[in-house]
Amino acid sequence: MKTVSGMPHVGSLRAIVTHDILYRAMRKAGFKVDFTYVFNDMDPMDGLPVYLPEAKYRQHMGKPLYQIPAPEPGYASFGEYYALKYQAAFNKIGCHPKIIWSHELYAKGQMDELVRIALDNTDKIRRIYSQVAKQTKPDDWHPYQVICPQCGKVGTTIVTAWDGKYVTYECRANLVQWAQGCGHEARVEPVGENGKLMWKVDWPAHWKALQITVECAGKDHFSAGGSRDLGVHICQEVFGVKPPTGWLHEFFLVGGKKMSSSKGAGVGADEITSIIPPELIRFLIARTPIRKAVNFDPEGMSIPDLYDAYDQAAQAYWDKSDEKMARTFELSQVSGQPAKKHFLPRFRDVATVVQYPEIDNYVRFAQVKGAALTELEKNVLEDRVKYAQIWLDGYSPAEAVFKPADKLPQAAGQLTELQQDYLRQVRLLLTQEWKEPEELQQALYDAAKKLQMPTEQAFGAIYLTLIGKTHGPRAAWLLLEHLSKAKKLLKEASAGG
Repeated sequence: MKTVSGMPHVGSLRAIVTHDILYRAMRKAGFKVDFTYVFNDMDPMDGLPVYLPEAKYRQHMGKPLYQIPAPEPGYASFGEYYALKYQAAFNKIGCHPKIIWSHELYAKGQMDELVRIALDNTDKIRRIYSQVAKQTKPDDWHPYQVICPQCGKVGTTIVTAWDGKYVTYECRANLVQWAQGCGHEARVEPVGENGKLMWKVDWPAHWKALQITVECAGKDHFSAGGSRDLGVHICQEVFGVKPPTGWLHEFFLVGGKKMSSSKGAGVGADEITSIIPPELIRFLIARTPIRKAVNFDPEGMSIPDLYDAYDQAAQAYWDKSDEKMARTFELSQVSGQPAKKHFLPRFRDVATVVQYPEIDNYVRFAQVKGAALTELEKNVLEDRVKYAQIWLDGYSPAEAVFKPADKLPQAAGQLTELQQDYLRQVRLLLTQEWKEPEELQQALYDAAKKLQMPTEQAFGAIYLTLIGKTHGPRAAWLLLEHLSKAKKLLKEASAGG
């Protein structure tokens, strides 16, 4: 279950992948099992995401998520908009549970009997709160919230009485800090979409309604006296059913920080699925023990390192050399079935080669393999070229990139007067039309020879000026591919003299 309160962050993928892995493992073991996922869109908006206009959404604070307008047209509600964003992300990585919407469970009357049971056992639930969570609930507290028919808010209402048929409620102006009630008071029958159970009672009620037998959750829910403990006791003592088997899973951290949907902090679930392929996301989660945090930062060398680990697991699967790594690789496959053994080009090599426009990727990696690439291997290479380019464009360290900078690199300050003379010759060459890069490459050699200059120093001057390094792709191809920027940088580097 997830409350769809904002843009789904990358951390939310750990829960869905963990359950998908359990689902696949149980099916493989012969269990008849269903995999459901609940989008809780009955909860109120209790935090305004920083990426939404306050003028438009402040008025909706306290309303249930399924009754708030979506940020974009074409969606039934705020809740649906963010739920479908999340669903698209986890579908992409091979997770396809049956989707259940909380508001539909209530609307269809599937929660009516559970609401009645909870209200009839209010005293018992208060006692469970006191004993398990060490929280004392007032004598007029009840585990149900009405959706105020006057202002549409659920987060500002409080039930003060229950007579077995109707609840008496108030929509209080100052019940919570994040929303303001309208002051309406009335009685209503607690059925259908008239209201909802308080979340910590609502969770075990969903267990009962959907016959859930296995559910994991983040470690915050598993803290002593937390929502999981409360849910277990309410499930047993109020609803009279065995609670689901469950384990805590640690957080998914990005650069050591926990993500937040409503605060807009960190990497989004849709972003991570666009910068590394689905099987690597699954691998990242599958290889990490459930009680250990996944700590991943897409910047730096984390992505090349992840590819190396994935390739090692692939070899373990194909060679049957390490059972644990092999199983991790198997569970990482979106389709569930790994491909037959094939050549895997190393990601960091791909990321280097794609920056050399004169090199044919297929030819280079066929040489590395020692044989022609199969169609499957060509597809794998194309996929890695795509993700290598994404990594180079936005996440790689500077030393891995061989593309011209926007500004003259600081390293260009090392240029000698002779190298500056050579760059002026290069600028003259670039005023000509060049049909083939090879012709310009020869002209660059001839210019260095004319100045009686070692080739290494001459071409080093070009690389220092364009990319701040002493080496790089073949100079003619680099210059012609980035001609406009190259002319500008060469002019700055060779000024004076």
